[in-house]
Amino acid sequence: MNIVAVRGAVALKESKNESSIMIKALRELFDALILKNNFTSDNIVSIQLTQTSDLTKMNAAAALRQAKPEYGSVALFCSLEPVIENSLPRTVRVLVTWRGEGPVTPVYTGEASSLRPDLSNGND
Repeated sequence: MNIVAVRGAVALKESKNESSIMIKALRELFDALILKNNFTSDNIVSIQLTQTSDLTKMNAAAALRQAKPEYGSVALFCSLEPVIENSLPRTVRVLVTWRGEGPVTPVYTGEASSLRPDLSNGND
């Protein structure tokens, strides 16, 4: 069996309830990633997440664990995105690596679809 990986991203709407918005957004992003790429928590090697510095209420890895409790034993790692002028704010990016077969379909939802206009295929 091969090791494959897929990218995804979501930009969060501004809200006083940033934590709950992040949990909901990651649940929706992962539901779409799973649907399009057919992986399960059992065959995931690891998930790397990054979040922009303007997201300060919750770590994206902790939010994903709440959004998808079945990922409780999956290796998750979250880091801070570099601060780049004019980059998309309030964004969480993910890289999911699992044992399986390709091809893979990236998912960029909402405003995050602007990060990869070449992949624009109705993900938003």
